[in-house]
Amino acid sequence: MPDVSKIIKAIDDELKRTGKSYLTPPETNLLLERKGLLNDRSERSGLPLRNLLRQGKIPHAFQMGGKGSEWRIPHSSSKNSIPSNYSSKKEKRAVNNKSANIQKPNFDEIKTKIESARKNYKPDIIKYLLVAEAPPESVDRFFYYLDVKTSDWLFLGVMQALYPSKKEEYLSQKRNSELKEKLLIQFKEEGFYLIDLLDYPLSFYSEDLSNTTDDLVNKVNLLSNEQTKIILIKANVYDTAYSVLKENGFNVMDKRIDFPASGGQIKFQEKFKEALIEAKYFN
Repeated sequence: MPDVSKIIKAIDDELKRTGKSYLTPPETNLLLERKGLLNDRSERSGLPLRNLLRQGKIPHAFQMGGKGSEWRIPHSSSKNSIPSNYSSKKEKRAVNNKSANIQKPNFDEIKTKIESARKNYKPDIIKYLLVAEAPPESVDRFFYYLDVKTSDWLFLGVMQALYPSKKEEYLSQKRNSELKEKLLIQFKEEGFYLIDLLDYPLSFYSEDLSNTTDDLVNKVNLLSNEQTKIILIKANVYDTAYSVLKENGFNVMDKRIDFPASGGQIKFQEKFKEALIEAKYFN
């Protein structure tokens, strides 16, 4: 049984360290697994934490837009959390709506900045289209941003598979932004491009990922040609998109690839390289 008091203290300490007003479930999941306080389940990522939240074990946590929407975990002393003794649905809805209104003005700005950074490194002809789940919850860690100093798991995993010596140089130079730009330029010149099922962080989305497939098919139609090889990154992305893309005639690699974080880095390297071999990248 997880020690909830230690979990709450770890979250509080992280919020003090980072200066954030709250953590999202993915951020909390990584934190707690790193500290050995809550082991994740590979097949249903985030389930142990979700169970604690649903059971009210972290009483100051709240959902942005009411039941079924994304959780936020502020400091345990925060006055912005929804009190656990609220009995009125109207009162809860008012607090939730207030929280949602605070976040909403940033939505278009976040999406525009992400797409602008992504398109800076779009190849003229895309040979290898990588499809991930969504930009990170802390959007300053986005794959195509140059100045990222921590937790850039996907970027490091992809670069390790493609350009291992240059990736090590990048890390040894404390993630120098000029070196990252050189890596991204090579990535572009070799015909690689990374998109996501969602164009914005997962916390802005409360529906099932299966509802993204029509948009994904439209994106892939616009970006690919008959020779473009498509590689799906993260198990739930494969589960959501592989059959749909295959049925629509796209050249998608049949590899269910782990995300390169929370202990999945070695499996990611193994399976991502298998996908690259299937895509004939190393030929």
